Amino acid sequence: MKIHLIAIIKSKPEHTEEVKDKLQGMVMHSRQEKACLQYDLHQDLEDPSRFTFYEIWQDEAALSLHNEQPYIKDFQALAETKLQDAPLIYKTKLI
Repeated sequence: MKIHLIAIIKSKPEHTEEVKDKLQGMVMHSRQEKACLQYDLHQDLEDPSRFTFYEIWQDEAALSLHNEQPYIKDFQALAETKLQDAPLIYKTKLI
């Protein structure tokens, strides 16, 4: 079953550009993963420190493998100090 994922990320205002750069790198790498069907990054128009990912993965195993990639681990390390809050992750299915 395909996994549709929405992730909401809020950077600390003083780290917005650094976080944005890291997120854009994640887009580039993630789209190269075989099981990645869609991986889009959005920046909020009213609050530029808020980012939203919309992703579609082939299945749960593909998403698990994605979460083990070095660039995802790098982001997790950055998140500890550069984000306002922990990312909100919603795994959904298309109905």
